[in-house]
Amino acid sequence: MSFNYSPSPQSRRQTDLRLESPAQLAIVAVVVWLVGVFIHPLAVLAPLGVLLLVLAGLAYVLRPKTQTMYWRGRRIDLNEHPAGPAQRLYRQVFKR
Repeated sequence: MSFNYSPSPQSRRQTDLRLESPAQLAIVAVVVWLVGVFIHPLAVLAPLGVLLLVLAGLAYVLRPKTQTMYWRGRRIDLNEHPAGPAQRLYRQVFKR
């Protein structure tokens, strides 16, 4: 006898640690950079903040292009092209 345990969608949402979008990563990057700039013992964080900001910009450029439609009051995102390696990596890091 085997049991297939499938977590409910609500519990999956609570444990999903991915960022919403590259904008959130950019906000975190700016905060890390500001902490590194203004608090001298943590100056090593300034280059890390710049690196995170560059990664957020790259993620913004590589984000999957989708076409959004509404059918019977529901939002449907249509992908025109199959997901490539860059889009799969994007989906592992970001929710949208």
